[in-house]
Amino acid sequence: MARSEHPPTEPSEIIDASVTAKTERALHRWLPPARIANAVRAALAAMAAWLLGTQLPADFAEYAYAAPLGAFIATGTTVFTIARTALQQAVGLAIGAAVGLAMLAVDIHGLLKIGIIAVVGVLLQGAGALGIGAGVVPVVAVLVIIFGGVDADGYAVAYVGQFSVGLVVGVIVNMLVMPPLYDREARERIRGEVRRTADRVEQLAEMLRGEWPPKDESWVDWGLELQGSVEELSQEVVAARESRVLNVRSMWRHHDLARDERSVATVRSVSHRMIDVLDAIAAAAWESPLEVEMEDDERRLTARAMDALAEHLRAWAGTGGAEDASAASGEAIERLYRRIIAHDEPESGMATLVFALRAMRERIDRAAEAEREEEAEASSSPPSR
Repeated sequence: MARSEHPPTEPSEIIDASVTAKTERALHRWLPPARIANAVRAALAAMAAWLLGTQLPADFAEYAYAAPLGAFIATGTTVFTIARTALQQAVGLAIGAAVGLAMLAVDIHGLLKIGIIAVVGVLLQGAGALGIGAGVVPVVAVLVIIFGGVDADGYAVAYVGQFSVGLVVGVIVNMLVMPPLYDREARERIRGEVRRTADRVEQLAEMLRGEWPPKDESWVDWGLELQGSVEELSQEVVAARESRVLNVRSMWRHHDLARDERSVATVRSVSHRMIDVLDAIAAAAWESPLEVEMEDDERRLTARAMDALAEHLRAWAGTGGAEDASAASGEAIERLYRRIIAHDEPESGMATLVFALRAMRERIDRAAEAEREEEAEASSSPPSR
């Protein structure tokens, strides 16, 4: 027998490899590439703002430190959110400077001035259009009062001007230096959630084949967990859409976010119907909150239908063969339905389960068909020049 050219792996090497893998995962979790890119953009924007601020006329250059502060604020997740935040901050700065100058012009006790500034700042927080900019109003107003001195007008104009310069520089840097796009990440997140749902459905099928009633009750709350995941998906798609606004990379990186939104709607519908399925099975297992009678052969057929649903979900998520998986799912549901209506008085709980399975299959089919039509249209259309 020929000897292996490679010596056997030592236990210490396995441990070292495991430690290395865990370290890499921890670093990726605490320092993801997107965060590092944001840090680089913030550094470039702050340095550029400082250099530009020092080149302004002398009265302005004295307050050049405010420019990098504005650049720091003009750093975020998407170009759109950064631009919106910068605009809100600029408006808040102007309002704060105006409030501070107004307080200097009023001959009242300093304690009352601070109180008035606090009242104005809190009231402006209710202005939705001002957003995060409301938070800087009292800060700037107090700074004008404290540091304005004999030239309060000049201080206010210079500080607000330098800060606004930093905001503009920050927006420009974030627009030009590899602005982030989250569209592909959102689509992959949707596919991953569909696959995880399929895994849950498959586990439910295994539970139906096992000891009855089951001892494990954790699956009863899966519906709520699925709904929570759907809300996260919806927020990620919104963030992905915002990441394409004002983003120069979107000019050559095309992505159909409408398809992702439809996919999220489909996942939402599936998770909603899964709650009906889980409730029906729980009622059959423990007669709570209602009593549902599920015979052994019905339980076996339900498990097959759940397996078929899991395969249908995986096929839609990208493994291929969605039409065949849909046909298999329809056949499994039909077998379960024929068994249920064989009773003189069909069980209403089981009818609800069949309806939920049919509804999920129909929504998946609709989403898969829309995607096939889009792909066929894209492949038949002439390439753009």
